[in-house]
Amino acid sequence: MKKIKILGIITMIFLVLIIVAFTVLALFGILKIETGEDGKTEISFAPLEEKNEFFEWQTSETEGDRTAVIKTEKGEIKIKLSETAAAEKFIELKNSGAFKNAEFSVLAENMFIQSTVPGENFEAEQNEFAAISGAVAFVMEKEEAAPSFIIITAEKLSGNSSAFLKNGAFDSERAEVYEKFGGIPEYEGKILVFGQVVSGMETVLEIAEKENSGYTGGYLAAEPEKIISIEISEPLPDEQ
Repeated sequence: MKKIKILGIITMIFLVLIIVAFTVLALFGILKIETGEDGKTEISFAPLEEKNEFFEWQTSETEGDRTAVIKTEKGEIKIKLSETAAAEKFIELKNSGAFKNAEFSVLAENMFIQSTVPGENFEAEQNEFAAISGAVAFVMEKEEAAPSFIIITAEKLSGNSSAFLKNGAFDSERAEVYEKFGGIPEYEGKILVFGQVVSGMETVLEIAEKENSGYTGGYLAAEPEKIISIEISEPLPDEQ
């Protein structure tokens, strides 16, 4: 009887340890326990799931990135630049003087601010970056991009954006990114993201709050915010 009692205690301790281990793994996001549409419980381990490197770069603090600091009278906006052809084009435009005398002249409430930059459209290839809040992107026109760039200001999903996600436009990982960070998911394919605001988002939002002509007037700013300068900084050797 004593052996049976001891075995029962050991079994109980073992079950408790398993429950504790599963709880800790779930708290740290390593273990995911979800109930599917069929009512069945599904268990998966996050380390075994392939993470989208584009989302990881956009939504986490990273070091060793090239940055661009946009200076305005409202303040500075610091952007980290991706390792993409679109980011290279942004730098090329800056170096050619394309942004001289540019200004944020379109202020769409809870959507974006847009710069006015003259110049010819250029061929561009889409990437997997998301149009989340703080994303910096060129405006797409069919298969080409315009030199004009926007900064997404939607901190929360609008009703239209939420409905867009519920219609199953994206996989669960991409949908979760938008639900957590906001943005405009329906803009994917219409803009070409090349950067992400890392500081100065308060400046972006202050610019966005300036008076504009409203929806029927194209959201044109009553007093466009001038871009004083844009400075590109390369990472230091030990940061690469």
